[in-house]
Amino acid sequence: MGATVTAYWPGISVNQIESQPGFYNDDKAWGNWMANLEEHEEVLEAMKRLNVSALCTFKTDGVEDDDVAWVTPSELERAALRLRELVLAGHPDTKRILEIYAESANGIDPVNEEFARDLADIAALAGFAAQEGASRMTLEVNW
Repeated sequence: MGATVTAYWPGISVNQIESQPGFYNDDKAWGNWMANLEEHEEVLEAMKRLNVSALCTFKTDGVEDDDVAWVTPSELERAALRLRELVLAGHPDTKRILEIYAESANGIDPVNEEFARDLADIAALAGFAAQEGASRMTLEVNW
């Protein structure tokens, strides 16, 4: 099943949704990885240790704005770029994160490269949100 991942903030317009940067690979692997995070406490703990928990923000069908763990665009961008750097450097705390991501990866390129591209795409979405004046944001994932 495919997924779409977009930046979301209160008051976002249809034009802003439609003009966002997209994913180099596709959204499926990232969307599925996000959906599976709650089942993997060890991944959430690793993300806390690495100071990239802002990447855990998301909403989907049935999640109201009041229930979202909002982050600022700069927090999300910093977390994405930090984790990207750690993944490409082979930091040991990224091993389990990549194992879970690999379950949905496209499998064309090495998983660390695919994940790093997705992280760059998340940083671009956060940059877009900041450029559009969003003070807080999340990632909306739909299937």
